[in-house]
Amino acid sequence: MSALLVELRGQIERTIRAGEVAGVIPADVTNLVSGAVKPYATAVEETEIDVPVIDGTVSTTEAMVVACALLRAHHLNPFDLALWFSRTAPNAP
Repeated sequence: MSALLVELRGQIERTIRAGEVAGVIPADVTNLVSGAVKPYATAVEETEIDVPVIDGTVSTTEAMVVACALLRAHHLNPFDLALWFSRTAPNAP
């Protein structure tokens, strides 16, 4: 699985550098984001290990665009985010 993920990440980077993002089908982007979110959430929920979500290659703007999209998709607001943020904080009681 790791080799597949490395190849996928490489292909994503090549697509961005080539300026070909506009040619990517929106449903495919949705599927990719959903596919990435699920194992992350599972790892955080089912393990005691703090799984870092950002490795330094995602900008603040990119992180916020995705965070806002996920909140809107579930009809959540900043108050809901504050509640979840405290719930999922490292070492939360």
